[in-house]
Amino acid sequence: PLIEGDLLILLVGAKPGASVIGLDKNTGKKVWQALDEGPTASSPIIVNAAGVPQLIVWTDQSVTSLAPATGDTLWRQELKTTQDAAVSTPVYHDGYLLIGGLMMELDQTKPAAKVLWPPLETSARRVFSDTSTALVQGGFIYTLKFMGNFICVDAKTGKQVWETDQVSGTKNGASVHPTANGNSVLLYNDRGE
Repeated sequence: PLIEGDLLILLVGAKPGASVIGLDKNTGKKVWQALDEGPTASSPIIVNAAGVPQLIVWTDQSVTSLAPATGDTLWRQELKTTQDAAVSTPVYHDGYLLIGGLMMELDQTKPAAKVLWPPLETSARRVFSDTSTALVQGGFIYTLKFMGNFICVDAKTGKQVWETDQVSGTKNGASVHPTANGNSVLLYNDRGE
């Protein structure tokens, strides 16, 4: 869940038309509902772009920007995953939005976004890991691939710089959570290390 002002925003996956709901955080009364998509385990985030707060939501079918106060759709990009699952949290950095393995640039003049990479719309190419949230730092992205290899990717081009299997081992469903810590990064993996 996400608290934004007086709203408690939840991704509940209810149909019809209530995949995301905004509740009054003090009373629990529904203020708005939006989207007709399935459930998600991805956490929503709020970003400010084009002078407008935007609620970014990744569901099993798309990434959507909603107006936090009303739930109105500002823009939407189809983004299906290979397993109809979205778990990692979107990452926003300097006008760029990373959703899984899809890099988008948010328009700074109006609520809109364009896909920067990858050029292919194949779902396997658009999601690095559907369990691990990436870290964007110093022009690079640090995250996992589906089979557990930890990778470094150039944030501007999407080109892989290096890869290792020494962080989590190679297995489907592996997860690593990179957390910036001063000049270093802490890596917490699914083995509890």
